[in-house]
Amino acid sequence: MVLKSVENRLERIFERTFSRPFKSALQPIEIGTRIVREVDLTRRLSSQGPISANQVRVWLGPVDAARFDGFQKALVTELEETVRQHAVSEGYSFVGPVQVEIFIDDDIKAGNLEVKTEFVGGESQPRVILSDGRTFNIGDRPLVVGRSPDIELVINDSNVSRRHAEFWRTSEGVAIRDLQSTNGTFVNGHRINAVSLSPRDDVTIGTLHLRIELA
Repeated sequence: MVLKSVENRLERIFERTFSRPFKSALQPIEIGTRIVREVDLTRRLSSQGPISANQVRVWLGPVDAARFDGFQKALVTELEETVRQHAVSEGYSFVGPVQVEIFIDDDIKAGNLEVKTEFVGGESQPRVILSDGRTFNIGDRPLVVGRSPDIELVINDSNVSRRHAEFWRTSEGVAIRDLQSTNGTFVNGHRINAVSLSPRDDVTIGTLHLRIELA
C-alpha cells in the first residue's frame, strides 16, 4: 500500500511537471520504489524502535541520466520527501538528515539502476507537519501554536486559543505542552498537559491534525 502511494505521488508530479517521454526508459517511480525497498531491507532496530538509513546513493546508466538532465534537482527533492514519508508511515527514525544523491555509472545499462543506503549521523532538524500541508521547523526556542497573529504557527480556528500549545526540542526528540487552552490539546485522542512525541503520534489542535518529523 505504501509503495503504491509512493508510485502514484511520483507519477503525478512528473507527469504534471515534465513533458519529456519516459516510455522506453527508467521511470521516476521505479527509482522511488527501489529506494523504499532498500530502506526497508537495511533498517535497523534500536532501543527506541526501528531506524532508517538516511543517506541514499543512486547510480544510473548514462542513457537514463541524460533523460533526467535538467530536472535532476527536482527528482532528488521528491525522492528525499518519499524517504521521509515512508519512514513516517513505517515508524522509522533517522540518525541524521535525509539526503539522496544521483551518480552516473557507464557500466549500467538503460533501465537499470543501483541503490545503496547508509546511516550517517548528523544534527537533526525536527519539524511540525500540518494536515493542510504547511511545515514549521522546531528550533532552539519553543514553537508556539495558536490563533494569535504574532506567534509562529497560526491556526485560524475559533476552537483554538490565542496561545494554545507549544512544541519544543528535548534530548530525545520533541515534546508538546498545552498552554492552558480552553478546548485542550489532544495526542492520539487523549487530552494532554505535556508529553513526548513520536512521528506516529497524531496531534489534534482545534480541527487541525499535526505530526512531527524528527530529522
